[in-house]
Amino acid sequence: MRFGAILLLGGKSERFGTAIPKQFQELKGKKLYEHALKALTSFHLFEEIILVAPEGVNLPNSVTGGETRQLSSYKGLMALSKHTDYVLIHDGARPFLTHAILERHVEAVQKYQAVNTCIPSPDAINLVKDGKSFSIAKRGEALRGQTPQSFSYSLILEAHKKSKMKDAPCDCSLILEAGHPVHIVEGSEKNFKITSRQDLAFAEFLYPSLKLTVQS
Repeated sequence: MRFGAILLLGGKSERFGTAIPKQFQELKGKKLYEHALKALTSFHLFEEIILVAPEGVNLPNSVTGGETRQLSSYKGLMALSKHTDYVLIHDGARPFLTHAILERHVEAVQKYQAVNTCIPSPDAINLVKDGKSFSIAKRGEALRGQTPQSFSYSLILEAHKKSKMKDAPCDCSLILEAGHPVHIVEGSEKNFKITSRQDLAFAEFLYPSLKLTVQS
């Protein structure tokens, strides 16, 4: 079986409030995406790891992303070898990716073909439109989504090509649109996404007691 991985480094980082996008901010001497990349390379399974970078950023094994996350993911898929059997897609702004999560994905994707990473929410999840709540999910029926997400390569590529969406929130949305179920594996509170300077400060605070590329 041939496994590939895509690390998404796009995004304008408007919430971060700096000229340098969040994924290129430094955490303990390395850029955020480099910590996630280390987790992938040290796992020693992925035959290809494609970085999808913003326009004007040239990195090894990289391609230029698109205007949306959906298009960036598609460009990453197209850059992988067509002999790829399974692909894992991860956000470069989640530096605390663990080998345990990767192991769960590798096992599950071969059985279910489409896998998402989720964690329970301690808070009630409200669905909102025009500033008003129209539905509140029951506890246990609404989870917080993370990355990575992993797929049969042919399944996710076909879902991208046939999708009518233009700015899907994630790749699993395209799979669901195609009518295929998505299996859930357990994520981690540690696997949070850096979206603000406060998040980065929190990551710096966690670092002395939490190894990057942790095993559990």
